[in-house]
Amino acid sequence: MKTFYAIATLALLSTSASAEGWDVVERCTYSKFFGRMCTTSYRDAPARDLAQEQEDEKARRALIEKWEAFCKPVRTYDNEGVGRLAYAKKGCEFGRSE
Repeated sequence: MKTFYAIATLALLSTSASAEGWDVVERCTYSKFFGRMCTTSYRDAPARDLAQEQEDEKARRALIEKWEAFCKPVRTYDNEGVGRLAYAKKGCEFGRSE
């Protein structure tokens, strides 16, 4: 019976969970009596909606373009060669876009 469990465990561990469209979830707890105990579970990854991803990318790109048009970031270098961004409006370093 132990051999069966060893083979089953080896078979489960040898499969690539993330490459097959699975999500691996590991939860660990710590107890002063039992030490660290972790459980690993596998679940199907949600189906990707490519049309929605394209819409999200367009919306994200539109926000970036709006911010760039408002803030007009310019890269400058200080005397130690560290790159810095300078903005046309105050508050742009915090995400202000209007």
